[in-house]
Amino acid sequence: MPTSNHTSNRREQILGKATSLFAKGGYVGTSIRQIARSCGITEAAIYRHFDGKLNLYEEVIRAKAAEHDIAGYLADKRKGGDIRDVLIAVSSHIMKLTREDPGLMRLMFNNSLESGDVSTVLFQEIRLPYIEFLHAEFEERIAAGEIVDIEAFLTGRCFVGMVMDCALNLDIWDTLFPTRNQPAEIYTNTATVFAKGLLAHTNDGPAPDPFTKGSAS
Repeated sequence: MPTSNHTSNRREQILGKATSLFAKGGYVGTSIRQIARSCGITEAAIYRHFDGKLNLYEEVIRAKAAEHDIAGYLADKRKGGDIRDVLIAVSSHIMKLTREDPGLMRLMFNNSLESGDVSTVLFQEIRLPYIEFLHAEFEERIAAGEIVDIEAFLTGRCFVGMVMDCALNLDIWDTLFPTRNQPAEIYTNTATVFAKGLLAHTNDGPAPDPFTKGSAS
């Protein structure tokens, strides 16, 4: 048992140090040697726990995804309110991740500069759950006549990409316009504008806008 605990602790130590180094230097800018030195161990010791740098990077991303339980959060939001409510649920969670976990934010930013298998794992573990959630919501609401007939997966991908870009650059906007870019304002505004474009139209003209102040409920 002590050996098992030691192995688990060592693996967690490597993941923790690797997360910090990958966030700071990106995948290409971080070496196994750097990670080993940061842990105070040999490179061979890292290979006893991970197949190589790519495998270690993938496990770092998966650990981050598990830490925030994106899929679990989204499962609780299925069929939750109107389309604006759904978009707010997604965008507010993305904003929350990037504000509360700067390490994940840096991983996401550096990952945008990577290619191949390196860029794929973060997309699958962090972005794709949001996109697949919106895909399912859009399909159901199209079938119910709630929103216009759009390409559901592509639309979800565009929305998630737009919100993530905004979240990753929030610190810059805070510096330029410190009183005009509160996260809640940003995701509420973005979700409202996007939702209006998705609202279904009738033969008699545009459907009533439920988001206009003073409109009948």
